Amino acid sequence: MSLSNYFKPMSEAEIKKYCEDLDRGLKLAEYRMLRDKAMRNLNIIQGDGKGGWREVSAREVFVNLYHEPVPTF
Repeated sequence: MSLSNYFKPMSEAEIKKYCEDLDRGLKLAEYRMLRDKAMRNLNIIQGDGKGGWREVSAREVFVNLYHEPVPTF
């Protein structure tokens, strides 16, 4: 039995759904990571768009990005 029986090319609709699901999962993971770091008053490392980085407050990023208050424990 060849591997071609196990691995079939994805259709355009399957590729689109896969990409949408992946994007949704990545956005949820980012939200949870920022929320958890913000709740602990931690900083995150953020790229500056010029190849460098800076340390910024996760609280500020969370509030500015999601327009909601940081939850408390």
